[in-house]
Amino acid sequence: MEPLFWSLGIATTIYLSWNIVTKFSNKLAGFSTLGFWLFWTLGGSAWFGFSVLTGPLFFVQITVIIVVFYLSFKMWKNKNLIIELKKNLKKIDNQNFNSNINNISNNEIKVIENAKDHRKFLLNTLDQAKKTIVIFSGWLTDYSVNEEFRNKIKSCLDRGVDIIIAWGYKKSGSISSEHKNAGEIAIRELQEWTALNKTKGTLDTFYFPNHSKILICDTTYAVMGSFNWLSNSGGSENEERSYIIYNRSFIEEELVEIMKNLYDPSKPLSRRQLLKNFVPFSRY
Repeated sequence: MEPLFWSLGIATTIYLSWNIVTKFSNKLAGFSTLGFWLFWTLGGSAWFGFSVLTGPLFFVQITVIIVVFYLSFKMWKNKNLIIELKKNLKKIDNQNFNSNINNISNNEIKVIENAKDHRKFLLNTLDQAKKTIVIFSGWLTDYSVNEEFRNKIKSCLDRGVDIIIAWGYKKSGSISSEHKNAGEIAIRELQEWTALNKTKGTLDTFYFPNHSKILICDTTYAVMGSFNWLSNSGGSENEERSYIIYNRSFIEEELVEIMKNLYDPSKPLSRRQLLKNFVPFSRY
């Protein structure tokens, strides 16, 4: 029974080391505890007058240390991700998200950092979507709505994906009118191409005054954060951070809110009707 008690003790100390009050002390204590138990197991126990583990017990103890450390570290990261996300709610500026944050679990959230990874994620979304894509951006330019982007949009439409694109923030900073106008022309040409080729999917575009930065793929995930999906081609050096939400209930509510904002408010539809019209594969 003694090896079992040792393993339980090691597991407990590693777990507790990641649950100290402050974020810094969590990390310091967690890695220090890992280092101590690895040192102990690899022969350091002899320095304290204990025998050195060999054979199966050695491998069992090493496995316990690594597995418990990995699980504890992952839990710590997820917990701090939620804390960080709640601090950034004002920046995300989405009432539906603010209302649902406590209903979204740690393992339903991931982070995208830097412009390059955001762009890659957008292009991958265009490759993977099966039914629906929604893109909200403060503004759009031909930097982002380039040939690669347009070809992927066409591929989506050909295979039956319905796409909504909305933009229209008034203050565009250093973005020139030339590049904005070229981007808008490219979107209009995509719509004309869609009508001419009678694609399976539809492309709805809206000049919608907003500063939202949203990307939704089917009811699989929604992404919200700082990245302007239709004006940033991924080459920016600015710090960017967005959160991928995999909570289906939240995504469906977000789709309903988007439909209410974009389509005719004088003809309100129920949640069931909205989802049936826009997300035909929904359980509703």
